[in-house]
Amino acid sequence: MIIGYVTTGTLIVYAFGLASVAGSSTLSHIAEFGIVFLMFMIGLEFSFDKIKAMKQEVLLFGTLQILLSWVIFYLVAHLFFGIESKVALVVSAAFSLSSTAIVLKSFNETRETHTGYGRNAIGILIMQDIAVIPILLLISLLANHEARLEELLLHTFLSAVLVLFILFVPGKKVATMILKLAADARMDEIFVGTILFIVLGASALAGYFGFSYSLGAFIAGMIIAGTKYKYQAEADLSHFRDLLLGLFFITVGMQVDLEFLRNHLFRILWVLLAVMGLKALIIYIIIRFFRSAKVAFKTALSLAQVGEFSFAIFALSQSNGLLDKETHQLLVLTVIFSMILTPFLLKNLRAISAVFVREREKSVPAFSGTIGLHNHIVVCGYGTFGKEVVTYLKRYDINYIAIDYNLAQVEEGIRAGDNVQFGNIAQKAILEKLNLEECVAVVVAVDDTRKIRVICESILQKAPHCHIIAKVTTKAEEEELGELDIYRVVNEKHEIARLLGQAAISCEYERLKGR
Repeated sequence: MIIGYVTTGTLIVYAFGLASVAGSSTLSHIAEFGIVFLMFMIGLEFSFDKIKAMKQEVLLFGTLQILLSWVIFYLVAHLFFGIESKVALVVSAAFSLSSTAIVLKSFNETRETHTGYGRNAIGILIMQDIAVIPILLLISLLANHEARLEELLLHTFLSAVLVLFILFVPGKKVATMILKLAADARMDEIFVGTILFIVLGASALAGYFGFSYSLGAFIAGMIIAGTKYKYQAEADLSHFRDLLLGLFFITVGMQVDLEFLRNHLFRILWVLLAVMGLKALIIYIIIRFFRSAKVAFKTALSLAQVGEFSFAIFALSQSNGLLDKETHQLLVLTVIFSMILTPFLLKNLRAISAVFVREREKSVPAFSGTIGLHNHIVVCGYGTFGKEVVTYLKRYDINYIAIDYNLAQVEEGIRAGDNVQFGNIAQKAILEKLNLEECVAVVVAVDDTRKIRVICESILQKAPHCHIIAKVTTKAEEEELGELDIYRVVNEKHEIARLLGQAAISCEYERLKGR
């Protein structure tokens, strides 16, 4: 989709001769509101309490990533390639930032925001949004020799305190009050208009004090996240977000100079690979000190691209005489190609990490099997559904053993006092230790439904008369398992629909009974 938007922008410029419009600051400002609404949606998911819980990801990982990337890119550009120090400072600052628009949009769609690498990426991106402010101040300082660093830093600090105070103290009360009035009016247009007013007002306030619009929108989202209007606000603004994000990527495509691209293609690709490779390596090393190799690798790959704020940095640098036209176009095209490449990387994170990162098995707890368990129930998967099944079985004091191939989930279960073992249920060596011949039933409750058939086939090969109860999500999965000798297949959507229907019928029964 992103490639389509970028290509559309390029075609518009060359088909209609709009090269003069492509660099319009007004158009860029309008397109930036796609990121504004995206950051507002992210803010809705992260209340102030959640941000405090993410202090390591935001403050530690984010700060280390920005500073180390900035310093290393500067040293490479200035010492190895002889780039003038001011230009090297600006370029390295831009290269240290990643794409909020692409990464958060992808993680929202795939529901990866609450994974380990998703939290790391979001924390770092939040800090990067904050870092845009001192970077822009640095450019002003480099361009204006009369400006004093102490005055700029003091002004920025006081502005930040004032913005946070206005938004979190009177702003939160005012926002809650007008949202209540809008909801009481029971008119969709008034409620949508009120949300737009809050988002744009917070963004304008942040922009007035020199901060990015998206940072103000993020704070507005955090404020509304603590109210009962959170879900309605998210539903009403999703269309604005998608429309303006599309416009943003179209404006990115409008900045492509095809003649320059044709003449310098290999040079652009070389810079692209060098920048993304070095940046991914820096992020991997930082995260690896605190997280597993796989989480560190996925975080690094997710943030290897150069972000959209680099366009503003390059444009301001060019207008202040720090970048010449050729260097500016080279950098812009490098950023665009990195953004085009990113969706492919994000879509295949799991597959790529499986190839390059293999966790060492010696840290995995030994499988102790089902010693002393007879007439027990085996729960395959200790994810969302598996935990609920275990809780239900414990309530009735039923013997059970749960098994999962996700080490983090196994350790979580052990800490909770549950009988959880680490292992791949599809492997014969593991099946032999589960005492399937004497178990009452096997509940297949894995979150990854693509593995269900393989697991069921492995169990039936070992214990053909075993009672398997499998959870599926779609009708196609249910039909696929129909070919196997399975005791019962539970379609989660059908069961939820049945319960909802029963609840509705009971309401009708109560109405008739009250006549």
